[in-house]
Amino acid sequence: MHFEASWSENHARTKLKNRRTCRLNHRSGYSISSAVELPFANREAAGRLLAEELKLLRLPGDTLVLALVRGGVVIGREIAKDLRLPLYPYMVRKLGHPAHREYGLGAIAEGGATYLDEAAMHGNGLTWEDLEPVIEEETKELARRKQTYAVQPRPPLKGKTVILTDDGAATGSTLFAAIDDLKNARVRHILIALPVAPHDTLQELRKRADTAVVLATPSPFHAVGQWYREFPQVEDDQVIDVLKNAATQAR
Repeated sequence: MHFEASWSENHARTKLKNRRTCRLNHRSGYSISSAVELPFANREAAGRLLAEELKLLRLPGDTLVLALVRGGVVIGREIAKDLRLPLYPYMVRKLGHPAHREYGLGAIAEGGATYLDEAAMHGNGLTWEDLEPVIEEETKELARRKQTYAVQPRPPLKGKTVILTDDGAATGSTLFAAIDDLKNARVRHILIALPVAPHDTLQELRKRADTAVVLATPSPFHAVGQWYREFPQVEDDQVIDVLKNAATQAR
């Protein structure tokens, strides 16, 4: 079931622009559901609206956009373009049940940080040792993807402000792993930017990241794709094209 609001995308843009510019605050997070029409037309439209909101923050000059592969790269492109920031991919893989891989139990990020849903693990009678084969397999896939998407070298993340984005979050497990990864890299400020997520996921992101901006927190929330009219799968070739174009524009 889709949530329909009365605001057009142009009206939403106007409301976003009328909000006061503010500095980044630690441990802040909010959604602006009243200004956003759901479902979003597509990832591009959601990314443009998200970029409008992020323009209200006084971001340091060394800010980077890190987009979770694959769908997040389309969102990240719009943010990077509108804010004139460099765009880089960030690799995170979901960790599924050993016997039912579609059932997510956590995630592992490219730097090795691993998040596991302890309650789900306990409920399924699983231990870390049970997940080791899955973690090993997904670690290899992370390395493959990192090489595939290495369009341009990424600068060191230490001391940087990072906008970490995706096309949405349901449980938030991939973002939780990525946040831990970025903390290990000693990033100065982690700003989570999402078009849509459940309210409880936003609250958890607020605890883990420095800043979390979510355009809408609709309920009931079953899947990210339900909040888009068009939500096609993003293929490797499209990701590479987006990253190549972003690299060219940044020169």
